Amino acid sequence: MDTHPAKYAEFDHTDSRIDPSADVNGLMQLAQPDLHDQRPGGDPPVNRNFLTYYGMHQNPFPDAVNPAFFYQTDHHAETLRRMKLAIEHDVSLAMVTGSSGTGKTLITQILLQQLDTERFDPVLVLVSPGLSKTGMLREILSELNIPFPEGIGRTQEMLKLLSNHIIDLYNEGRKLVLFVDECHFLSSANLHLIRTISNIEIPERKLTTCLLFGESRFVQRLQHPSYESLRNRMFFRSELPPLSPEECAQYVKFRLMVAGRLHPLFTEDGYLALHTLTDGVGRSVNKLGMMCLLEGHGQQLTEINGHLVQQCATLL
Repeated sequence: MDTHPAKYAEFDHTDSRIDPSADVNGLMQLAQPDLHDQRPGGDPPVNRNFLTYYGMHQNPFPDAVNPAFFYQTDHHAETLRRMKLAIEHDVSLAMVTGSSGTGKTLITQILLQQLDTERFDPVLVLVSPGLSKTGMLREILSELNIPFPEGIGRTQEMLKLLSNHIIDLYNEGRKLVLFVDECHFLSSANLHLIRTISNIEIPERKLTTCLLFGESRFVQRLQHPSYESLRNRMFFRSELPPLSPEECAQYVKFRLMVAGRLHPLFTEDGYLALHTLTDGVGRSVNKLGMMCLLEGHGQQLTEINGHLVQQCATLL
């Protein structure tokens, strides 16, 4: 079998490139275990459980954020380091950006897992388009279990409640850490609200750390002069790029190992095809990798090569 990498250097992958936002939940419907499928002609039963067939105890490419599958590249390690520094050293604002599917949400989950709740009170806000200032404040206050007195509803009133709670946390030796995911959806009013929250302080220190996570285009938006004061408070920034070809191969190997597969499954040209057809975006690699497992099992293949990967890309 020809596994020379150059064989896949000329992929025409314009139409086959995997969209990280595509919905592939239906793939799992193809993978329901049935260990009693009899082949025509009296052949031995076919193992229809692709996990068992490939020696795994769990799906290595789940369509969910699972810290157990976190493969830490140098960029992810540096991003985690900077965000931890921001939290530990009372930096008011820090930001992580990257293309969809590069691991921003996973970074938030890792940080949330590792935070000492005796010292920090973490709140995660998932921003949706059209979220108002009052809507965002209500979500933050709700996550903090702060009751709403009757008649409270205006922005300044809710901001006062939040400010009082932040000061109470300080008196208890704790600090609010606000995680804002999908920050590229924040309205101009909410961006200025974030700046206001991050500016709550005492003479010696800032009392809140706000960590923003969003798509790369958000950086360009912040260049507008109206956000100069917000930019100036942004002490740490980090950009998560797509995986390199080498990182992509190690990413897949790591996930297979966590799932229980200890022996090689993809060939070298299979890894190259995975990277070429996904641009190294982790979420896209997961979707294509999942389809490869299903198709490889369906064809009773013991290894997954570049040709099969290219075939699978046309099915997504």
